[in-house]
Amino acid sequence: MFTTERLRLRPYVEADLDRIHALWNEPDVQTGAGGNFVAPRGPKWKETYRGWLDNNRLHWIIETLQGEWVGYLCLVDQNPKNRDGEISILLTKSQWGKGYATEVLQFTVDYAFRVFNLHRVSLGVFGSNDRALEVYKKVGFVEEGRVRKAHWVDGAWRDLILLGILDEEWWSRQKQSEA
Repeated sequence: MFTTERLRLRPYVEADLDRIHALWNEPDVQTGAGGNFVAPRGPKWKETYRGWLDNNRLHWIIETLQGEWVGYLCLVDQNPKNRDGEISILLTKSQWGKGYATEVLQFTVDYAFRVFNLHRVSLGVFGSNDRALEVYKKVGFVEEGRVRKAHWVDGAWRDLILLGILDEEWWSRQKQSEA
């Protein structure tokens, strides 16, 4: 288990699958996170979530230090030979706008480079998800590409923006913030 200034990052337990299921049933979360449609997800989805959590380099349940559930984050080995990982993060809507995503992403990116010796960390976001895009850029991710009109969401085509940060970019940012 790890802690940041305001958050606790811990492994998932079986009971978390119910919370993850509820999270994925929040319409705004589904729309922003890449759900190809917004519709209630049945209980069989829990097996899908379990597979996501079990088959990655790391997974964290994100809670406040007071134990309030915030969401989850996964870091997947995208390309182990090239030391490339991909982050997925979902926060329940009631926790949006509190700076938690920035806090946990800064910790995770640092951990990925420092502990796992990754060379690159990436993620994807819909072009219409301005809040998430702002957070990712604040942490240091830069746009690397765009898959145009990749997903039909909410009656419109959405671009998928691909972002990444390299280890040398991260370390340079750390040196600048220490100065």
